[in-house]
Amino acid sequence: MGAAAVAVAAVDVAESIAFDVLDVLGGAFTLVKPNATLDGSLPLRAARACLPLLDGNRFGFQIQLTQRLTFSRTFAGVKLGALPEMLSRAVCGSMPRVFSEGLFDARGAWADAFAGGIAHRAGRRGISLFTGLFVRPRPGYWLRLGHAGNRRNLAFDVEERWIANSNEFAPLVVTMTFHPDAPFPLSIHGEIATLMPLVPNVRFDRLSRADAEKLGRAHVDFYDEKYFAQKKRGSTRKYRLMVDRAEQPTLPQSSGFATLGPSCIERDMAKAFLTARGIEERASAGNGESDVDVMAFKNALSLSCYFDGHHAEVKPDQTALGEFASQTCDAWKSVFGAEFVNQHRGAMWYFTKYVTPHQPGEPYFFVKPPALVSTAAEHSVLIEGIPGRGYSVLRGVVGTDVFHAVPAVFRVDQPLRWIDIPAGTELAKMIPFPRRVMEAGFDVVEWRHAPRMMGG
Repeated sequence: MGAAAVAVAAVDVAESIAFDVLDVLGGAFTLVKPNATLDGSLPLRAARACLPLLDGNRFGFQIQLTQRLTFSRTFAGVKLGALPEMLSRAVCGSMPRVFSEGLFDARGAWADAFAGGIAHRAGRRGISLFTGLFVRPRPGYWLRLGHAGNRRNLAFDVEERWIANSNEFAPLVVTMTFHPDAPFPLSIHGEIATLMPLVPNVRFDRLSRADAEKLGRAHVDFYDEKYFAQKKRGSTRKYRLMVDRAEQPTLPQSSGFATLGPSCIERDMAKAFLTARGIEERASAGNGESDVDVMAFKNALSLSCYFDGHHAEVKPDQTALGEFASQTCDAWKSVFGAEFVNQHRGAMWYFTKYVTPHQPGEPYFFVKPPALVSTAAEHSVLIEGIPGRGYSVLRGVVGTDVFHAVPAVFRVDQPLRWIDIPAGTELAKMIPFPRRVMEAGFDVVEWRHAPRMMGG
């Protein structure tokens, strides 16, 4: 058995305010709390039964562009077109003050990047947008900037960024990388990214064999014969009832992450940080707090997927799948014995099949790493999908204090076309956090107070 673990330290986040926001462009970009059903755009069955998806939808704050921006592609790269009149006036009136009051460090990268406006080229296919928002996490919080989630613009991806320093405001700069087949000129508005409050002080440990066994037994208890019998008739709502009732089985004394099969989960960490000076690439925040550690889920075997409007079809590499299933069974047998595995074939299929298509009419399928995670009471794991060309991996939140599998849910974004997902492709990042963080808000700071609060 290969075993790795992530332990969640107890963190007291007493404040319900996670960060402060300063707006210098008069609402050109806003932070909006999304609702669980994305304004009713979810399939009815998912809205009724899929709590991890609903929680993933409502986690964090959407960065919304309130006016349309137009982008074109030139030989030199992506270019922002003329700004709408109201935004142009806000930029002309506010940016000189931003520089004069030191909101951008005069010697930093932002001062050079945005001296001529709110856009800066980032490579041949990328552009960085200054949103006019400055954010500062409260002590005990970090902020994570990522893509817009399960209702995102498919023309571009958003680079992951972190904000960790509680002593200064950092400009909220969204770096967008446009797809090669994006149809330029391109008009963009609405939600473009998500800002999430998270909690640092997370450490990685090794889960003991005895603790891994407890998680395995909890898994087979969930996927029992009664579950599969009910599943044939429709949604069981078993997970929702467990979370609502806080039914918690006997868990390991220390939270952890156990791999029972081929290893496709790797340790990762926060790497790129937004600061008042620019983007700082580093392995540690350097401010006396521990990192927010991350687990990266990488595709265990090559997949090809296709959606025809009725069925989602997934073709894994059959040779690799056979080896994957055999190694997964061997790992479970090494912990529980062959008789146990034979008695719980249904629960084993959850992992050994690796992929499971969704209901007819929906372009979804599940991919399930042979891994189990347990976190402290009232803690969950954010599964932040990483989109690829022609597909998305959805954002979800799993209550890993009561349920211990961490599946990735794919959505096929280009029907009538076979889409290849090679082995080793990073599919999702997994980040543990206390659930109360999902209800945390932010305070708006008046601009006249900002220099003093920044120490200026």
